[in-house]
Amino acid sequence: MSIIQLKDAKNIASEKLDDWGTPKTIGEPVCHLKGIQIIENEDGSEGGIWECTPGKFTREIMQAELTTFLEGHCIFHPENGDPIEIKAGDVLFFPENSKGVWEIIETVRKAYLCYNLNPG
Repeated sequence: MSIIQLKDAKNIASEKLDDWGTPKTIGEPVCHLKGIQIIENEDGSEGGIWECTPGKFTREIMQAELTTFLEGHCIFHPENGDPIEIKAGDVLFFPENSKGVWEIIETVRKAYLCYNLNPG
């Protein structure tokens, strides 16, 4: 595999991102997902750029995730724990099986890597 670089990922026009559809939204407004998948491996790990418009939905990724928020504002409501306010520049690590609800306040964009901590 060669090195992959996305220049100025924060400023890639939203229209240039792939349409990833609508998650199972909780109430109104209805969120919409877009992104670019940069890597995808046979073990299920993947990484890329993810964007979501305002609304609420349940987190469905059960892999571990390391993510850097490039823009926007949201709150993650963990199933067990206090809400986590997230803004551009924040870096988060979600352990495997992190459950909760995303509350997107203003469109967010993040660079992410999802992977299995204990493959096999």
